[in-house]
Amino acid sequence: MAGKPRYYLIACGTSNYNDHDVDNLDSVPTDLQRVVDLFTQQFGYEEALTNLRLNPKKDELIKEFSNWLQQERCESDRVIFYYSGHGEYCQGDRHYLLMEDTILNQLPQTSLPTEELVRPLNNEGVKIKQILYIIDTCYSGVGISDVSKFTTQVVQKYQPVKGAGIAVHGIAACRAKDTAKEDVFSSALEQVINDLKNYDNLYIPLDYLVDQINQIICSNQRASYSASGSEISAIFFPILPKTIQTWEEKQDELISKLFAELKKHPEDSLLQLNSFILSSKNIENLVLYDEFILDCTEIKKRLTELGEKPVSRGICPLVACAEWCRQRFYKQNNISLRLLANTIKNWQQEVIKYREEANLSTIQESVKKADLKFQELIKKENLRLQVEIEPEFDNDNGTGQASGALFLSMSLWLESQDLPLGRFAEKIRLEPRESEESFPEQENESLYTNLEKILPNLIRKARYSLPARVNLTIEYFLPFNYFKTQLDNIRFKRGRNLTPLGEEYPIFINSFERYFDQDFLEIRDEIEVKKQGLWNDVNNPVTEPSVPGEFEGDDIYYMGTDPSDSDLERIEEALPIAVWSRNVNQPLIEGEHLNLSEWQNWPNKILKLRQDKKYKDLEVTLLWDDLYPKPSRSSRPLNTDVVD
Repeated sequence: MAGKPRYYLIACGTSNYNDHDVDNLDSVPTDLQRVVDLFTQQFGYEEALTNLRLNPKKDELIKEFSNWLQQERCESDRVIFYYSGHGEYCQGDRHYLLMEDTILNQLPQTSLPTEELVRPLNNEGVKIKQILYIIDTCYSGVGISDVSKFTTQVVQKYQPVKGAGIAVHGIAACRAKDTAKEDVFSSALEQVINDLKNYDNLYIPLDYLVDQINQIICSNQRASYSASGSEISAIFFPILPKTIQTWEEKQDELISKLFAELKKHPEDSLLQLNSFILSSKNIENLVLYDEFILDCTEIKKRLTELGEKPVSRGICPLVACAEWCRQRFYKQNNISLRLLANTIKNWQQEVIKYREEANLSTIQESVKKADLKFQELIKKENLRLQVEIEPEFDNDNGTGQASGALFLSMSLWLESQDLPLGRFAEKIRLEPRESEESFPEQENESLYTNLEKILPNLIRKARYSLPARVNLTIEYFLPFNYFKTQLDNIRFKRGRNLTPLGEEYPIFINSFERYFDQDFLEIRDEIEVKKQGLWNDVNNPVTEPSVPGEFEGDDIYYMGTDPSDSDLERIEEALPIAVWSRNVNQPLIEGEHLNLSEWQNWPNKILKLRQDKKYKDLEVTLLWDDLYPKPSRSSRPLNTDVVD
């Protein structure tokens, strides 16, 4: 029966002796209580066979210990057997533990041979992982030597027949010819354990523990350590707070702790977690998910899922994710993110204690290599930064009334997968000024003012988060209300210069408003049929658009000059795609500027028109209804491909 590790302590000793030639040991009850408190409170051990703690009978001790080993033990159990009292070595014979009814001149017949403590391990059905014998008596070096010999000659001999091997470890309070001083070993053990609470490892090594004890006790008494029966490392003193807790017991607390820090920087965290998901196949072949995450709620969910995955080849997926974020946050020229990186580092040290097979050095090296591959991948990808501005509507009450405020969202899309890599702004509310409530004609100025304050820093932040020389396209989506705005007049600082909003990047008009318009709702099904025909029937182009201003029932496109008010009303209500020049002296011309047969590539074509010096005065507006329901829970990529 294998399961989570369980830790047991059997502490017993003899204080009172019937033979008048044997001195009583008043320190034994103190030794026992000190060891019990130390192991149960510091390391979470459960004390077993408490009825045997003080002055046990020889036969009773062995019988009850044997029965206990055969009752519901697990292959993952760890056991410490501590004995304190008098010990003697009979020359040419063995080491003995003196019991309450020991007769000194009949030592072999009335005392307990130390090696007898090992004999029950050889019984049928005993399944423990490791056991540590601590003998705190005179001449205990001989006793631990007897334990090792018996383990090698008897227990190991039968292990292939009777099941998995049991690792047997032993600590002697003194050497073979030394007499142990009262209260010395247990006091030194307590001091060392308290000093090593923050030892930089999962477990305190026994040889190191003994070495530290010997630096405290007097030179006439030297403790020693031996191991036999297995090559498994000793795992008896885990560096954990107060009680033993498994990862299953601690993961909710620790994941919540990490999440609380990450959600203080949601945009940065989304970017790093999504990039980790994308690059996970490069971390020791760790393939996690195909779905990217969009908000803080999903961050918490994803961290929980990572915490439930097993450790493989020394790599814990959750710690690897945290390390990915830590390394990338640390590289940012941002004090808050660097502090977050340090917080994650401290968090890792805590988590690694509970994931026994995880190796932080292995994780760090794998993440570092994966990040280099990720940088190369991103340089080959086409990235799209989508800036989306939408009006605020009364969704909760279903009135569809606009408040006058705007929401700004900005997402980074991986074009090859049409998946969001990161979110740099999640619905930042742009408040109208008081004067704009009385003078709606100043709304355009409000948009300009708000963008000039916020947008440059957001774009700069997005650029700095990516490697140099990436293929980055920036798309702006503006409310339909702004179709009359001279978009090139909206400028923001780029370095020392003021750059027109649409000089380098395509600008689109989105259609949030139409989904709250009663007139549109009446013809929504008709528009849906037109859109489906447009997107699905690539080989049979839809009817050519008529002359600007002269619409027909089957028209899908509008292309040409700045439309009249009546044209705009029809575009807003009924057409999936419309494109026009606001410069009346330079209208869009079919064939010269855009080909109707290439409507799917119009966004890229318009960008090239803007960048072409020949058409530098061309001011283009594009309405593109991309089949996604609006307003959506989160921004979606522009659908320039045919929809299935």
